[in-house]
Amino acid sequence: MPATDTPGAKEALVNRYIDLLMAAETHENQKSFLGNLAYIDGESMRKYKNAFRYLSREDQDDLLHLIAYPLSGSTWTGEGAGADPGFTNFDQLKTHITMAYYTSQIGMKELGRDDNFTHGVYQGCEHSDGSHK
Repeated sequence: MPATDTPGAKEALVNRYIDLLMAAETHENQKSFLGNLAYIDGESMRKYKNAFRYLSREDQDDLLHLIAYPLSGSTWTGEGAGADPGFTNFDQLKTHITMAYYTSQIGMKELGRDDNFTHGVYQGCEHSDGSHK
């Protein structure tokens, strides 16, 4: 999540949060997450001959746009889409990053939450007889 008119994932320390979460995950989930990252890096090497992190912002965007949407089948032949590892890996990474971002202080603020957890006294409901329950 790049910074735009709001802070991005880097400012929200998403990488540190994901590292912390992955340290507590099962070996299987850790392996899956690392596999998602490896897929993106592998595609970057295949297409651009360089690791994803060293690509220009434009090339990163280009690669992610190629895999961000699932392949669709042919409407002309009626053939369904096959397995789409690009979309699957991208979608899983996107889920981890989005969850980490929006549970950070910066992400919560972007959602309109403030640090006031109590928001005043809960009034309950008033019944026609004037009682509170």
